[in-house]
Order: sequence, then C-alpha cells, then structure tokens
Amino acid sequence: MLSPGHEVTAVQYAPDAITYHDIEAQVESILPASEYIIVAESFSGPLAVMIASQKPIGLRGVVFVATFAKTPLNVPKFLTYIIDIAPIKSRLLMRLAQPFLMGKWATPEFTVRFMQVMKAVPASTIAGRLREVLESNVVKQIASIEVPTVYLTARGDRLIPSRMASDFDRSLNTHFVIEGPHFLLQANAAESSKHILDFTSRID
Repeated sequence: MLSPGHEVTAVQYAPDAITYHDIEAQVESILPASEYIIVAESFSGPLAVMIASQKPIGLRGVVFVATFAKTPLNVPKFLTYIIDIAPIKSRLLMRLAQPFLMGKWATPEFTVRFMQVMKAVPASTIAGRLREVLESNVVKQIASIEVPTVYLTARGDRLIPSRMASDFDRSLNTHFVIEGPHFLLQANAAESSKHILDFTSRID
C-alpha cells in the first residue's frame, strides 16, 4: 500500500543478530544514500530511536507503531534468563500468543505465517531479543531526534500499554489511535498506510 508512490524496503534482521546494538549495525549498513523515513513497529521502536538519535544523513522522519522507548513489562532482571529455557517455540505457546498479537483480527492464514516465521528463527535469538525488550530504555535518546516523528497507537493492543506513547511526542498531528491489535500494520494496513502517507506528504 506504500509502494505505488515510494520505494519500500522491509528489513529482515539477521537470524543471529540478538542485541539492539547488533541489529543497529546491520540496519545502518543498508541505510539508503537518498532521503528516507523509518517505520518502526513493536520491537523495532527502540532501534529506530537509537538510529535517529545519531542524526544519519538522509533521514527525514520516523513513524513509531505500537512500540515503546522503555520496557513495557515490569519484570525483575534476573527473571529474564528464564526465557532461555522456556519452550518459546512450542506450538501451544505460539497459539497462546495470538490473542496478544492479533486478538479478534487473527486469521488462520496469519497464524500459519506467524508459526512459519517463528520456526525459521533460532530459539536463542528469540530469547535474546525478548531479553532486550525487558531491559530496554532509550527514553533519553528521544530528545536527540531532530526529524519529525509520528506515533500510531493500536486501540486493541493487549501487549503494549497505551501509556507507552507518553514517552514520545504526543502533540497535535503526531499521535493517532487506530483500530487494531498489537500487530497493527498487519491487521489494519489500510488505515496505517494512510497515516504514514499523510506524514510523508507533510514532510515533503
């Protein structure tokens, strides 16, 4: 829905890239020389903050989608290591995750695709990235972002509390609430893309 008028690249993180700093290095190595915006959903929010705060040449704006600047879960740090031994790739756990990720917007097709993707990523990588989420905090770096930003909240998000948006700029025309679950771009691509394209046109 974005590609008719724009060149769009969906970045696939390397399977062995676990920490935000590892993934940051990968993304920075493929940033285009031309002008661009970053759309960062869920796990990718802190990563986009890290990159944008470095003021890379060519970056014109950032769209944050159902994401966070600090961990949305209040979990003691030592408990994060339980993730390493949890059966996080079991069929049961992946099905239990569906209400939090897609809720009433879940479809059999999405469930199949989600399970295929999860199986393609090493369990150690998934565990490490979950630990990164639980330990993340890039709130102070937001102040270093000089390009325009916009935040899209999923009204039906059961994973990221709506209060997470308060760490980002919530002034007029920078914060929008959209019907959908945590995986907002996948469940409501039409309205999400409209806001992204409106943001892009304002920058132009």
